[in-house]
Amino acid sequence: MPDVTELANAKTEAEVDAAAANLNAEINGPNKQRANKDERVGKWRVDQDGNISVQTGVWTPTMARRVTIIDEIRGFCVLCMVVFHCLFILGSQFDVAWGTRLYEFFRPAQPAFSAMFILISGICARFSRDVRKRGFILVVAAAGITLTTVLLLPYLGFEGMRVWFGVIHLLAVSKLLFGLGNKTFDKIPSFLGLFICLGLFFFTAPVGQGYLGLFGFHWDLPEALYRTNALAFLGFATPAFEAFDHFPLLPYCFIFLFGTFMGKMIRFPSPRKWGSGRKAGWDDEGLPNICYKLHSMFFFLLGYYALPIYLLHVPVFYGLAYFLQALLGMGNS
Repeated sequence: MPDVTELANAKTEAEVDAAAANLNAEINGPNKQRANKDERVGKWRVDQDGNISVQTGVWTPTMARRVTIIDEIRGFCVLCMVVFHCLFILGSQFDVAWGTRLYEFFRPAQPAFSAMFILISGICARFSRDVRKRGFILVVAAAGITLTTVLLLPYLGFEGMRVWFGVIHLLAVSKLLFGLGNKTFDKIPSFLGLFICLGLFFFTAPVGQGYLGLFGFHWDLPEALYRTNALAFLGFATPAFEAFDHFPLLPYCFIFLFGTFMGKMIRFPSPRKWGSGRKAGWDDEGLPNICYKLHSMFFFLLGYYALPIYLLHVPVFYGLAYFLQALLGMGNS
């Protein structure tokens, strides 16, 4: 039987990867390891108990039970964002009165599900085999969003949808920064990292209003930062700056980083956290067993395919709404 002691004692992602590589070599032999790695299919399956696992063709940490609850929560957040954007499009672009009313009704909840989506993305960064690669993919996707909303939609006569630095842009840069500084972040204790990120989020939250502050401390920022929109991606923009979807690095990158420390606690739980034995209802990986079971295939699929759904929902809905407007005379209702 293969010796899994090294893997069980691994505390960081680098140690897990090294231990998994050694275990693969022991199980498959040095000549088979590379072939199996290239043959990964990345498929998931649901067992009779409702658990989802990833099949990779070679034993790695990704073959552990999938934390399904993360996909389902992300799927719910994606659904909320899609509905929110569609209501805005109906009201602002097609003059559908009830779309405007519903958009205004749900608008106060928008920061909550957007923040949850960013938080979940941070957690998932800890489970990514190559977070920097994911970051570069998001850079391409973000560039496509900006080109579409800044150039294509206005050319087609649709205004008010410009996205200069939206949630995908934020996640792209955050993943790249996390990937570059991963070794440094690993050295920070999880609870300390959570505390620091939470404090920095609230400290930088007023940056759009021209100052930094927390617990009564108030530090006015130089007015020169707000004379141009060149630094809007950081949170410094002129009062006239307009964007449909805007999530600057300050303060939102700290929500993402908060999620990475949560992900670290989930993926690499302390052995002392739950004691030496498994507690009832808890898994050795650090979460209640219910977190690994499938509760809603609909939300799971929305979360699993979050990126393509997010990228395609606006053009698809635009096309559908335009077709219905031409067919039924939709609007002013």
